[in-house]
Amino acid sequence: MSKMKVYYEDTDASGRVYHANYLKFLERGRTNLIYQTNLTHQILINKFDIIFVVKNISINFKKPAFFEDSIEVISTVRELNRVKINFSQKIYKESDLLIDAEVLVIPVNTKGKITKLPNELYIILEKLKN
Repeated sequence: MSKMKVYYEDTDASGRVYHANYLKFLERGRTNLIYQTNLTHQILINKFDIIFVVKNISINFKKPAFFEDSIEVISTVRELNRVKINFSQKIYKESDLLIDAEVLVIPVNTKGKITKLPNELYIILEKLKN
């Protein structure tokens, strides 16, 4: 779980979070999930030659978040195989579900080619699976 604050820069003229900015909150949630494993993006690149890129996102906007709201991003690995990771992500304000998203990421190497997850990394990610 990642707790975040909605800043002025995240909002539109109405004080609601601008729809595209939810992507930033989702990205931070996935990154924080990876950090919980003691991995960083630098480790992923240097040790495994892997960068995770988003292939597909599906977002269901339920309710808006507003300027200065406190939100929580809950990220889980829903499905995992050697060449894709499906994340389930939800954004809440208190008990209200604001965003329900599915995000498909794929591992690519630093040359941009799809690559398989090495065993060590796969095992780490498998532990995050719900």
